[in-house]
Amino acid sequence: MTRAGAGRPEAPALVAGIDVDRVAAAACPLVVGLHPGPHGTAATLLPRRRVDGVVVTDDGPGPARIAVTVTACFGAPLRRVVEQVRSAVAVRAPGHPVDVTCADVA
Repeated sequence: MTRAGAGRPEAPALVAGIDVDRVAAAACPLVVGLHPGPHGTAATLLPRRRVDGVVVTDDGPGPARIAVTVTACFGAPLRRVVEQVRSAVAVRAPGHPVDVTCADVA
């Protein structure tokens, strides 16, 4: 059995001009992974899939805001985790404000 669309590359997951897959792939040594948030609310919903831990909000004038929810490494200073995530996202989505939530530690 093959899934619908198998063999075709997926289209970029663009929300307000931001590729949420690239944001989700941002590597941060102090982050264990993205976190879906309480009840799975920190996610971008796309056709046939979701990107946990990344939400883009475009409420009007100005650049869209990016909210990233992560699981931090145990013992990592949270201020450094936030700095690292913001720096990594800034490379992939320059000019957009980034809000970081550390929802768990592992």
